[in-house]
Amino acid sequence: MLSQEFINEVKDRNDITDVISGYVTLKRSGRNSKGLCPFHSEKTPSFTVFGDTASFYCFGCQAGGDVIGFIRRIENLDYVEAVKFLANRAGLAVPEEGRNDGLSHMRNRIREQNREAGRFFYRSLYSPAGRHALDYFHSRGLTDETIRHFGLGWSPDGWDQLARHLEELGFRRDEILAADLGYTSRKGGIIDRFRNRVMFPIIDLQGNVLAFGGRRFTDDAVGGKYVNTSDTLIYKKTNHLFAMNLAKNSKSRELILCEGYMDVIALHQAGFTNAVAALGTAVTPQQARVLHKYADRVVLSQDGDEAGQKSIARSIPIMKEEGLDVRVLQIAGAKDPDEFIRKYGPERFKSLLEGCSNDIEYSILRIESKYDISTDDGRLHYLQEVCGYLSELGSLEREVYASRIADKLHIEKSAVISQSEASARRRAKMEKEKEFREMAKNTAGIGSRINPDRSLHLRASNAEYSLLSILFLHQDLIAKAMTRLPPEEFVTEFGRRIYQQFIEIHSSGQEVSMSLLSTQFSEEESAEIVRVINSYDTVGTNDFDTLIGIIKSEHFTPKPQDAAKLSADELLEQMNRLKKKKN
Repeated sequence: MLSQEFINEVKDRNDITDVISGYVTLKRSGRNSKGLCPFHSEKTPSFTVFGDTASFYCFGCQAGGDVIGFIRRIENLDYVEAVKFLANRAGLAVPEEGRNDGLSHMRNRIREQNREAGRFFYRSLYSPAGRHALDYFHSRGLTDETIRHFGLGWSPDGWDQLARHLEELGFRRDEILAADLGYTSRKGGIIDRFRNRVMFPIIDLQGNVLAFGGRRFTDDAVGGKYVNTSDTLIYKKTNHLFAMNLAKNSKSRELILCEGYMDVIALHQAGFTNAVAALGTAVTPQQARVLHKYADRVVLSQDGDEAGQKSIARSIPIMKEEGLDVRVLQIAGAKDPDEFIRKYGPERFKSLLEGCSNDIEYSILRIESKYDISTDDGRLHYLQEVCGYLSELGSLEREVYASRIADKLHIEKSAVISQSEASARRRAKMEKEKEFREMAKNTAGIGSRINPDRSLHLRASNAEYSLLSILFLHQDLIAKAMTRLPPEEFVTEFGRRIYQQFIEIHSSGQEVSMSLLSTQFSEEESAEIVRVINSYDTVGTNDFDTLIGIIKSEHFTPKPQDAAKLSADELLEQMNRLKKKKN
């Protein structure tokens, strides 16, 4: 195991604000920094980095922790791997005893399996049994060179051909299951995850095969159109992009984001080697960061159906927040880029790219398509919705597009501006009300899974949280608190556990830190500790004695629901004990 001294040095050498700013666009807000949360989709920043306590917390999705916890979550790593990641970032050599852990070994075994599986699928494609799969690729216009370039393949139509092949190479069944290359049958055997499908390997930026997508290519194939690798120890689909390993070498600072594997492959074969695909319906914040590393502009090229258009609408704000220039490709005469290029050729597709609209023009046209603006009723509803959209834009953009909309509707520009500003005020009011409701809910402890005692003992839990915040920020007071307040006098079980850890860590001569606390608490509990430490930091050391008095008082005060369970003698004894404490 890695020593605590080394972990502390890693944290000291990796300022949390600097690390997180590599993933999130942060803006200063007093002593802290704020940005859009990378772990859930949001329009209003609720993700906060607290420099004073070297921690982060999202008030929207309740993710929180220290710099190690952030890297664990954002990079999908275990604890030791996250420490190693940060050590490498800081140029620190990892002690030898910390290198050989079980999870790292399993990750390496999954990578090795995927590489062997990719070779197996490719060989199977060019075997006599795979002829029908190869014919399918050829019928889609792919050359053998393109098939080799992307490492495409075919999974045989059998129950366990890949599993048996991997076992012959020395891989254990638990390793095959961990890679999601197979699953357990009812009889306890192992069945291949992919059977009789054309195969698309998903490869990371270092050339490792992370996962596979398998596509049905015959009408009699069992299952849905696609079967995909589930998330594993080395793969999380929200973090990766298909063909990014190839597109990263493009000289252009523009990337084309497609919907499917075949669209990307067809574009590469036609010379558009800057095409990639998201491994889901809409781009994620993690994928947007990868895109921005290699591009300044992203062209969204999704299918023309409703699902594709909804995907575009969800993707635009995520990519704009990342600072990308977003364009939208409108494909007429074909359902996707693959079909368009086969019908009209690369030159026509190049013309489409050059004429694509920006994200604002696309959004306004999409709103307009819902209404018949030749009628008064259609014009009114269009104006209401489009002004709601304009209210989300900056003042300069709002001015430009308000003029265009006014000309289209033959009305005064001032009317469009006025309606947009009114929409902006309504939205701001609704967001404040929502924020207030969430704050009130958190303050009252309603629905807390982490500390269910909180709503029943609100005064006590507020005092406990305030005291814990003081002790974390002023650790010289922990010794004094230990003599005045034993852990058993804490009212809530969660507060008591935190306090006990404070005492144990302090008594061992170490500084109480989130990295030490996180080893004793779950991820959710650690996030709540971060919220407590940073939300109650306005309480000063002058309140130390008062808070201890409140906790003691609440501990010895029988609650109505508890008092009903006490005998007369027990109740009298408890009241006398409380009286002595007060005196």
